Amino acid sequence: MATTPAAAFEALMSGVTSWDVPKDPIPSELLLTGEAAFPVMVNDQGQVLIAASSYGQGRLVVVSHEGYLLEAGLAPFLLNAGSGVEAQVQPEPGEPLGVYCIAAYDDTMTAELIQFVKRGGGLLIGGQALYWASQHSSDKVLSKVPGNQVTSVVGVYFMDIFGDRGQLKVSKKVPKDPLHVGGRLYFHLFYEPSSWELPLPSP
Repeated sequence: MATTPAAAFEALMSGVTSWDVPKDPIPSELLLTGEAAFPVMVNDQGQVLIAASSYGQGRLVVVSHEGYLLEAGLAPFLLNAGSGVEAQVQPEPGEPLGVYCIAAYDDTMTAELIQFVKRGGGLLIGGQALYWASQHSSDKVLSKVPGNQVTSVVGVYFMDIFGDRGQLKVSKKVPKDPLHVGGRLYFHLFYEPSSWELPLPSP
């Protein structure tokens, strides 16, 4: 499995010539703060819509809407995301280690998913935080959205900010993420420190 962001990005993007995303699903922006996390799809406004990261012996690929996980137009990318861990997509995370695909709305498998990736599994997780925020509290999105309880271990978060699908270009190298380096500054600009708690990574 590729061990550097540049090598992992190259493997994920092999044969991908365009981002053919569906028009109906409305994605939410992803926030990256982890050292190993890197953007894969970034729109012309600098919003990250797909990200990836290594964790332990495995890797996570995070997409900004669960509908993208079943989109035929993204098949080349999804096939790449599911390769490199020497197994097929599984109905449950377990042995033998393979690739597990899940929407980001189930909080009953958090510990199992984290350990699955840490031991060498691959996780494809998709979702958005827009609806959750409309039903709960925006200042709890980073810590309470079920998907964030998993992806936070690598410093990737689903946010309650609409993602623009207008201009999506395929990059030949890891795209720049204007919020990645200044991620902590972003927290202070948009979230009061007293109003949110980030989940601690599981050992």
